Amino acid sequence: MLVLTEKRDLIATITLNRPEKLNALSHELVAELVEAFEALREDEAVRAVVLTGGGRAFSAGADLGGQRGEHGRTIEEWEARMAENQARQFMVRDFPKPVIAAVHGYALGRGCELALWCDVVIASEEARFGEPEIRHGSMVASMIPYLTNPQQAKLLILTGDTISAREALEMGLVARVVPPDRLLPEAEGIARRMAKVPPFAVRYNKQLINAMYDAMGFRSAMDYGHKIETLCHSRIPEAENVVGVNLERLRREAGVKAFLDARDGPFRER
Repeated sequence: MLVLTEKRDLIATITLNRPEKLNALSHELVAELVEAFEALREDEAVRAVVLTGGGRAFSAGADLGGQRGEHGRTIEEWEARMAENQARQFMVRDFPKPVIAAVHGYALGRGCELALWCDVVIASEEARFGEPEIRHGSMVASMIPYLTNPQQAKLLILTGDTISAREALEMGLVARVVPPDRLLPEAEGIARRMAKVPPFAVRYNKQLINAMYDAMGFRSAMDYGHKIETLCHSRIPEAENVVGVNLERLRREAGVKAFLDARDGPFRER
């Protein structure tokens, strides 16, 4: 099982269970994650959900090792893929019960977004957040601009840099930072407090808060982001690093490690 679900005391804990790959979001893992949320949606014995990752990370993001055939996708195929990503993000955001992300280790790219689309993010002191995919020509329609200000969003997204949990707290990306051994107890404690509130009141108040952002154009911005994502991903085969190495070709021919070294190496010098 790539996704584990445990139910206890009115809460369910969903654990991404691909630790050997730092919980990279393969198609199979994502499908099981969607199934887990769908099963909990109508489960009256569950009033709140904690989402976390097994092993050393929350999620390192998209499964780069499993995408070797994606460079040849058509615009239409990329559009369908991006629509699936957007639907998954809104599934978490609009889930009728509160979802608390408990983040440790890396939360990068799609993994970072998976956490940030939850209602509350609790981070371990050693957690690291980032959107490095811009470095190989990719992007996500991100929650970051809505959680922080435009300058901080651009500073993070347009560099692909990775930040600490404390920096994420200062930027408004997480609600609390706790010692590693307090991460799950803290997240579960918040979930249990929310679970004590009448479920209909939690659902309606969550809808109200989300509706305030929708009134400010959140959904329209995400729809626009979906279109830009499609265009951006269709041009990934063109992406080169600063010294002219074609990154997608390198990934296909030499593997993910060489790809990451070529992508991130130039950024190790400030």
